[in-house]
Amino acid sequence: MICTQFRFFIFVLLFLLVISGCKVQVRYPSEFPSKTVITNEETFWFWGLIGEKNYEVNDLCPQGRVYEVRIYNTILQSTYTMLSLGIYSPRTVTIVCSIRGE
Repeated sequence: MICTQFRFFIFVLLFLLVISGCKVQVRYPSEFPSKTVITNEETFWFWGLIGEKNYEVNDLCPQGRVYEVRIYNTILQSTYTMLSLGIYSPRTVTIVCSIRGE
């Protein structure tokens, strides 16, 4: 009986891990990546619904050109989100600057 409940609990946790995975990636095909990469861990609340973050690209990248923006969860961040039932939801934001300045 306990073994069956334990298996069910593990199955539910794995299912939550799979459905909580989220990755957003935006790429501009006419640009080329530079070695300038800015990575920040940001705190969001309630499954990412609360917590607005703004970045001033002109201050981060030369000539304000962005090649790629990625927003994703690491395994540890997904674990924190699952254990808090989505109340605490950290995410990582990575901005890759462009070398093309047209």
